[in-house]
Amino acid sequence: MRVPTAQALRLGQRILAAQGVPADIAAAVADHLVGADRAGYASHGLSILPTYCKALEAGLVNGDGRPERVQGKDALQAYDGHNGLGQYVGKAVFEQAIAHAGRHGQCIFTLRNTHHLGRLGHYGEMAVAAGLVLLAFTNVTNRKPTVAPFGGGAARMTTNPICIAVPLPDDRPPFVLDMATSAISLNKARVLAATGQPAPEGALIDGHGHPTTDASVMFDDPPGALLPFGAHKGYALGLAAELLAGVLSGGGTVRNIPAREGATANNLFALLLDPKAIVEPSWYLQETAAYIDYLVTCPPQPGVDAVQYPGEYEALSRRQNADSVAYEGGNWDGLVEAATRLGVADALPG
Repeated sequence: MRVPTAQALRLGQRILAAQGVPADIAAAVADHLVGADRAGYASHGLSILPTYCKALEAGLVNGDGRPERVQGKDALQAYDGHNGLGQYVGKAVFEQAIAHAGRHGQCIFTLRNTHHLGRLGHYGEMAVAAGLVLLAFTNVTNRKPTVAPFGGGAARMTTNPICIAVPLPDDRPPFVLDMATSAISLNKARVLAATGQPAPEGALIDGHGHPTTDASVMFDDPPGALLPFGAHKGYALGLAAELLAGVLSGGGTVRNIPAREGATANNLFALLLDPKAIVEPSWYLQETAAYIDYLVTCPPQPGVDAVQYPGEYEALSRRQNADSVAYEGGNWDGLVEAATRLGVADALPG
């Protein structure tokens, strides 16, 4: 079904407020989740909220947690999220880091001990809206490993997403690369399992190390594992993210069995850069525009409409979802159940 955007936002805010989450935090989280739906990423949209509700009810997440700068000077900053809801914590930290980058031309920063940050592309879009380039690495803790290393038959890593964002001129959609270093994300596997759709070939192994396209194996006992994208290449990038985000932030790696399993946590290592600080602005604008033109005018392969760059898909999805967003099957059922159980069923669309 399709739900008007304003009603989806209200539903998310009401579900969170019913669990004692402050209004400003609830608004930031709902805005991020519905924004992911509008950008075409249901795996990181409002349908994930029932999972957050369970973590809040179990006391595994601080609904009123806010970030704190624990170390730093000028363009080098370190933050602790105090186990707060990641979409709010991430927004608050990125706003501070963007301000530092505006003053110093750059900002290198880390964030530890925050609940799930959500769609990293959201923060890439914040960066490019300020005219900044972003390079970000994350790792995942407080859950058992979900990704097998290259050649491995069991999980020893997690999806460890990376994000690279670059502003482009002439009102073009910005370049925003946001990807897990696994072939698919765990939330994507969750959506595929809920809707009965197959996973891509080469994305999963079952609990015995055998290839499969059945995403439900991730939730079996013993569980299956996601595979790195691009074999050894995705594996190496995932390992880089584990070391940069997990170790440099002080938040740790996925090596230990989590103490708060059931409440996914992220650590982050990121760099924001003002391109005007290192390259002549008019040349930057001319060269990026010229290269994107050169790129997208490449003759497409048979069966392909046109060459696109990362960021165009999201811009098109937002235009298509300007006024409403779609929720299907078990994803919508979970929201209805959560709203009903928390006494805010009146926020559901009639």
